Amino acid sequence: MRRFWRKRSAGQALVEFAFIFPVIALLAFGFIDIGRAVFTENTLANAAREGSRVAAVNQLDPVNGPWLCQSNKPIEDPSNPGWTFRGCVMTSGAALGIQHGDISISYAAPPGTTITCTGGTLTVGCIVTVTVVTNYVPITPVAGSVIGPISMTATSSMPIERLFP
Repeated sequence: MRRFWRKRSAGQALVEFAFIFPVIALLAFGFIDIGRAVFTENTLANAAREGSRVAAVNQLDPVNGPWLCQSNKPIEDPSNPGWTFRGCVMTSGAALGIQHGDISISYAAPPGTTITCTGGTLTVGCIVTVTVVTNYVPITPVAGSVIGPISMTATSSMPIERLFP
């Protein structure tokens, strides 16, 4: 009797595995997607922080580039700077493919002050805010089709420490 039972249940483990494998795969890819989303958010936050830090000491923003981030070199020619806030954001966000159009900057006066920070007139103490935007797309087919791309944004603000040039 024991031998007969063994022959009839020979494929039972395979059938159980076939039922449970899609659930395990979905969970595994879900954890991978969550990890990628956290990585994207951290990279965006670091890129925005890097950009605001550079903009606090270097307000140069060339319209058509070059957008470089060679912060170990001094800027010798303001018309062709070796590092700009856009360049440093793009360098910090290179893993996400951040482009110059994904970056925006604004200047504002600190609350309770009367300093001017608009219209091209900046002073030390103005608050520079750098915002970086990207789209996150999950790699799990089910999540990717149900959720779709998710817009992620990171913002960082710092006071201007010096005016340049």
